[in-house]
Amino acid sequence: MPSEKKAETSTAKKVLRIVGNVLIWIFIIFAALVTVLAFAAQSSSDGIPSIAGRAVLTVQTDSMSRSAEEEGKITLQEGWERGFNAGDIIIGKKLTTDEMKSLKVGDVITFKTTLAGTNQEGLNSHRIVEVQGSGDSVVYVTRGDNNLGEDTEPVGWEKVICVYTGTRLPGLGKVLDFLQTSTGFLVVIVIPLVLFFIYELIVFIRKFLKVKNAGKKQITAADEEAIKQKAIEEYLKAQKAEADAAEDVKEKAEEVKAEAEAVEEKAVEVAAEAEVIAEEAEAVVEDAAEEVEKKVEE
Repeated sequence: MPSEKKAETSTAKKVLRIVGNVLIWIFIIFAALVTVLAFAAQSSSDGIPSIAGRAVLTVQTDSMSRSAEEEGKITLQEGWERGFNAGDIIIGKKLTTDEMKSLKVGDVITFKTTLAGTNQEGLNSHRIVEVQGSGDSVVYVTRGDNNLGEDTEPVGWEKVICVYTGTRLPGLGKVLDFLQTSTGFLVVIVIPLVLFFIYELIVFIRKFLKVKNAGKKQITAADEEAIKQKAIEEYLKAQKAEADAAEDVKEKAEEVKAEAEAVEEKAVEVAAEAEVIAEEAEAVVEDAAEEVEKKVEE
């Protein structure tokens, strides 16, 4: 039973790891795409990011709202692309000079224009409702599907950037606009990528150390406990040896003390015997002296 739970946990971890890796690589691809778009916009003469001849644009207003057809503001003819909503991303085809001069009614074009109420030049994406002139003198009358009238000024062919291909990504325009700002690029792209590479570096180092130490004995909790127990035993053994040595020294000192006391007693006995012998010798000498004195007198 425990082995089955362990296997299930291991499988769940593998699945989560795979899902996490897939999400991470999707994010990396997305980050790379946004980075490419940002550099493409900087390198482009018109400031519009493009890849392989396809321009990526964000819709700012509802002048080309897709609901305009349902509300009867425009009748789409066969082959005309439907409009788009504010906040969408649309894909346009970059045009050559000849293509700019040969557009037709119904095409939705993105062109340079002076923004209303300002002297600044911006971009607008509207439908061609009339073509005037031809060749180098051709101009296009445009109108937003959701507007009641045509734009105030016709669009010269040289101001046309691209033509709408019909491909749009609903609601992602605001995201792209934010990512193209310094703050958005830093918060959404740079910081997560830095954290990701730090994480991958840590994982690599851990795997490297694991492989490096694969041939070395790994100390388990049981091994650590055995080492601790062995150290305690050695410590107690050393303490006992020290106590035994101290006891032996104490006993030896007592033996030496006893021997010293015995020698001292023996010395006292010898001194007493010497004193007795000295007294006896003195008595003998005195007796001999008396005998000599008697003989001299005689």
